Amino acid sequence: MRDRQEDTDIERAIVYLVTSFEASGANPKPVVLHSVRVGMDLYNRGYEKQIVIAGFLHDLIEDTDVTRDDIAAHFGAEVAAIVAATSFDRAIEDYTERYRDTFDRCVEMGRPPVLVKAADTLDNSSYYHLADSKELRANLVEKLASFIDRSEPYIGEERLHEELQDSYAAVVAACDSVDE
Repeated sequence: MRDRQEDTDIERAIVYLVTSFEASGANPKPVVLHSVRVGMDLYNRGYEKQIVIAGFLHDLIEDTDVTRDDIAAHFGAEVAAIVAATSFDRAIEDYTERYRDTFDRCVEMGRPPVLVKAADTLDNSSYYHLADSKELRANLVEKLASFIDRSEPYIGEERLHEELQDSYAAVVAACDSVDE
């Protein structure tokens, strides 16, 4: 059961998310709404406070001027490490290499970032069919399959992983229908 302090800390993370995007957000997609869905998914599943907060903040390093150190100063080193593990490295230009590097860092750190990345991937997967090219859609399907396989040792017994597996068939079908 959650307590008032946990909810206060989580609400503080939501406020930080919104103000950070207002100050320096650089993604044209509705990232705040996505980040709220990811954080709330983890919250509603009953995961630990640090995992939930990292879920809300998972795109800040990628899409704002917020750094790992900023997150650590506001929410602690553990949350900052989870967010950093789930964030892609801007220096890696190749799409496949970039997401594999992110997955590597998540599985190296263990269950917390894998959970955040799973909730992130699940939420994003419902938009994969909207990608603007057949090549990108194929890359996104491969990315989903790869993450499902890589995350299995960490969260394979959890409902979140089962939902990722269930989404795979729907994603493939949706992308195939666009490509016909």
